[in-house]
Amino acid sequence: MVNSYPPLGLAYLAAFLEREGHQVTVYDLGLEPNGSLEQDVARVVACAPDLIGLTAMSSNYHSALELARALKAATPAPIVVGGPHASLFPAELLKEPCFDYVVYGEGESTICELARALQAGEGPARGEALRAILGLCFREGAEIIQNPPRPLEHDLDSFPFPARHLFAIDRYPLYAPDGGRMVTILSSRGCPYNCSYCFKGIMGRGYRQRSVDNILAEIRQVVAAYQANHLYFIDDLFTINKRRLLEFTQRVMAEGLDIRWQCLGRVDRIDAETLKAMYQAGCREIHYGIEAGTQAMLDAIGKQITLEQVRDAVRWTREAGIMVKGYFMLGLPGDTEATMEQTIRFATELDLDEAMFSLTTPFPGTRLWDELCQRHPGTQYNADFSRAYYYNSYTEEIEPFMNLSQVSDKRLAQLIREAHARFWESKRKHKYMRVLGPKAGALVWRLSKNSLVRALGRWAINTGLLGRGRALRQEGADSWF
Repeated sequence: MVNSYPPLGLAYLAAFLEREGHQVTVYDLGLEPNGSLEQDVARVVACAPDLIGLTAMSSNYHSALELARALKAATPAPIVVGGPHASLFPAELLKEPCFDYVVYGEGESTICELARALQAGEGPARGEALRAILGLCFREGAEIIQNPPRPLEHDLDSFPFPARHLFAIDRYPLYAPDGGRMVTILSSRGCPYNCSYCFKGIMGRGYRQRSVDNILAEIRQVVAAYQANHLYFIDDLFTINKRRLLEFTQRVMAEGLDIRWQCLGRVDRIDAETLKAMYQAGCREIHYGIEAGTQAMLDAIGKQITLEQVRDAVRWTREAGIMVKGYFMLGLPGDTEATMEQTIRFATELDLDEAMFSLTTPFPGTRLWDELCQRHPGTQYNADFSRAYYYNSYTEEIEPFMNLSQVSDKRLAQLIREAHARFWESKRKHKYMRVLGPKAGALVWRLSKNSLVRALGRWAINTGLLGRGRALRQEGADSWF
């Protein structure tokens, strides 16, 4: 699977190492979908590395393991692995001879200290240095040593900006609506909420934020270096601190920064006035994690929002002129066909620009996984997780992984496809209602479902004969009929 954008986690690790004088090369093998394992290994070995780093989620750990074994056979360079899966099972991973070190938790300072220790040479001095590195797991002879965890760094302004220059930015398929290049930025770390499906093993359960000065400095660098004025803030909680958010919008406007940006947000941490300020400062799209269409299911997953807050946030966002996307999950624990029908109906009732329906997948390290293990004590991580992925394209046959719902795998897969189709049909209805009014719009939408009426409608819009034709065309005539 090709990454949609450069992984900022690796970009931060590389920036820390470069700041200490190390030469760093990044290989995003996801950009080489047709490459063989042998070709991947040859590319890495060709740069004669002193240290090789790999990152892995639970869903792709077995691919990382296969790569590590091949690299270990091809080069004497030590191999260190980090990322979500390593943070969950650091000692377990070191049972694999191909891994020499495991970094768990937030890894920037840990990887730098490891590089320093390895430069110190062999002998007792290295062993002493390794034992002092917080967040590191390593072997000493036959013994696996797991050092204490590293405390989270709270001064995020002290971090160097991500080493984006090490990535082929133009090869990532992240673009703005006008086709311009979009660059990701992380302005905070951590999340204090406790949603059952979310992994907190690296960024933690607290909330840490960068200053507005620091964020604006990175924006200026990105705009200058990549001629990109479209930005995507990928923080879990970009909108949580209203004071910082308003300061950011005011500074963007005061300094005349010509940027367009989008972000993730929570429906309970936004209001109409703030959204208007965000639009004035260049915000053009917000993604909300809505997840379910029943209050009981929202409460069960610990979302701490209400359906009314969802409705308000979506309405306010649209009124501010900002596009809005909603994320939904089907197959939650206890989900029945009736509750999933309510979620799909709720998604279609909201006037969203986009919606994504994901298959609920319990990953290790989440409360969802812990609850699953309590109900089924024999559950454990295994190679089957290579097919554990929650996103789907809606065009291919999908197979739920660890189905937690009350419906069959086949029916759950059907519901995902039905949800997608019904949502896009509802978008047509909302367009009619915006232009023609609620009653007339709903009537014309029902008529438009007839194939003959659809053909006539396309002709009338394109020729301008249909009343309000200009407004219809502005809304996107291609999707009307």
